[in-house]
Amino acid sequence: MTENAYAPPEANLLSEDVQASGFYVVARWKFILLSVLSFGLYFYYWSYKNWSLFKQRTQEESWPLARGLFYIFFVHRLFRQADKAIHDSGRKSDWDLEQWATVFVVLTLAAAVLEKLSGQFENLAYLAAYAVALLPVRAYVASEGQRLINLAANDPEGQSNNRLNVWNFLIIVPGLLLWAMVLLGLWVIFR
Repeated sequence: MTENAYAPPEANLLSEDVQASGFYVVARWKFILLSVLSFGLYFYYWSYKNWSLFKQRTQEESWPLARGLFYIFFVHRLFRQADKAIHDSGRKSDWDLEQWATVFVVLTLAAAVLEKLSGQFENLAYLAAYAVALLPVRAYVASEGQRLINLAANDPEGQSNNRLNVWNFLIIVPGLLLWAMVLLGLWVIFR
């Protein structure tokens, strides 16, 4: 029984693992699949979810929504926080977080520039194909960071988020249709 009979009940709304880790766990294959099929929109959700859980764990004054929207400015810090959590728990990680975060940011900026150039100059429309081709590479590079995040959350393989759910299929089905249209468009352009 509680000390104060008039105190409101306290409920644990998050699982112990989520509270303890402060990071968003997802299997690498699922991360790559959702990132590619959403044409990169999953990166925004992924960053938001990580920062939201981090804020809940640390009570640090931050804006997870802003960090999600502007993820390229916060990906280095996210990876550093995961690396710090690993070292604080007495484990070791020889993962080169700065390299992977930097490559991810550079590829994201390169894709944005290629996409912008293809829209501005008609004779450079083919650059959009390169921007699209960078997406799986960006997803792979970011998934390397997800490996570190999963390790920080004591779930190296991402087993706690290893299955597709209904919400995932709301990304997958339209994503497959959109990819089919993009590939058809590229085939028309380059044939």
